[in-house]
Amino acid sequence: MEGMPKDEFTAEDLKRAWDEFLKKLHTDHKIPAYNALQSGKIELKDKFLIEFEFSSSSSSNEFDLQRENLMRFLREKFNNYGIEFKVKVVENLTQNFIKSKAEIFKELAEKNPILMKMKEEFGLDINSND
Repeated sequence: MEGMPKDEFTAEDLKRAWDEFLKKLHTDHKIPAYNALQSGKIELKDKFLIEFEFSSSSSSNEFDLQRENLMRFLREKFNNYGIEFKVKVVENLTQNFIKSKAEIFKELAEKNPILMKMKEEFGLDINSND
């Protein structure tokens, strides 16, 4: 956009504007978009390139639905028409949110080996619900 203003802004300015945009989504009851976008990371790169990082393609899709609104919002907020977006999806497939008792015990025993000795000494069953 030749000839259009390109005022400077900082990463802190961007963070405040991002939070304001998210708050507006929430206020406007756009809860799926709010939930997806608030879990993303935002970073100001070279000059006016803003990088968004999401942990799933569904979050990235929600971002795509809000892209134009966000671009308009930021251009007006910063009086900058040189802003560009870059989106990355970094899926963490190895992350396990639900752990079994055995997995939890194993992690704790690695940090404190005495737990394994106590388990054996007292004949404890870590899978028991009693």
